[in-house]
Amino acid sequence: MRPKPLIVVMLLLLFATCVFAQKRSELNWFGYVRSGFEYKIAKEEDQDNQNQFKLILATLGCKADINEYSSLFFFTFFNYNCYGAPYIAGLLDAQIWFTPVKNLKFVIGQFVTPYATENLQSSSKIDFINRSYVAFNSPPYRDIGAYVSYTSEYSKIYAGAINGAGMNCPDNNKYKNLILREELFTNKGFKFAFAIAIGKDNEPNEHAEDMKFYSPSLSYTWRNIYITAEGSYLDSYDDCYAFYTYASYDIPIESKLLHYIIPAFRYDFFNETDDAEDLDRYTFGLTFGFDKNKWLSHFRLNYEIINTRQNREIIIGEVIKYPDVFTAEFQMRFD
Repeated sequence: MRPKPLIVVMLLLLFATCVFAQKRSELNWFGYVRSGFEYKIAKEEDQDNQNQFKLILATLGCKADINEYSSLFFFTFFNYNCYGAPYIAGLLDAQIWFTPVKNLKFVIGQFVTPYATENLQSSSKIDFINRSYVAFNSPPYRDIGAYVSYTSEYSKIYAGAINGAGMNCPDNNKYKNLILREELFTNKGFKFAFAIAIGKDNEPNEHAEDMKFYSPSLSYTWRNIYITAEGSYLDSYDDCYAFYTYASYDIPIESKLLHYIIPAFRYDFFNETDDAEDLDRYTFGLTFGFDKNKWLSHFRLNYEIINTRQNREIIIGEVIKYPDVFTAEFQMRFD
């Protein structure tokens, strides 16, 4: 987004604040900054190690409860602009919520696509610096559309339709993508979810191909231990699948400064039928929390080891060795 649209976005947010304040609507601001240092350790003899300080993500959003049935939700991001980067800011979410009865919510606008479990977790509330490959083998992470959700004691269901073109993109054609997601909970700490997305790719009408996504997930929580696994399969002209599993353990610390330490380990892989992007990744994490709320203030260390799962020399004439990546990150969030 160019500076002029950025000014427009900020003026709209300011205007919304004034209007809501006058009508005494409940307005809640939130946001976070994730910033850190990345060090890449080259595996090729003719390549050098690389390092950089990174602004990983900076966001600002607000939720306005107009009355007991109606709410608005805005969410924006900010980035640095150099070397021709196209955006210095942009719109992530712009949603209208309508809740005519308890636990039944209608949503229309731009939102996170209710597909994989990891997709529905905020970038400020994930246990690793980077998302898994499942997030990349999914429908557009954010999109424009509408859905309805209903929550009961042991389940939650989403059903809706999206453009399929991604966030901030028009998609004026005869095809729309359908999304269905079901979550089941137990009082024993288990959670199961299954999602399906059916639609077309973004080629012109006469060339559009069918695309079907399927995603099962299972997680278990026991005291301070969390274990989860999730997959995503794309059934199309170019079938792909991805999978991850990870475990984490919250260690409480009785200290004014340090409130918890979380060691975590994740294994994930990505596979394409042409074997061009078959990857294994091992991520080791350690998080130090400086607030009782685990997402408000923390320092995180991640070490990633990425390997190819197939011999790329057969396919593209060379073997690619991905560097190991060490990342240190600070995150601060306010609600």
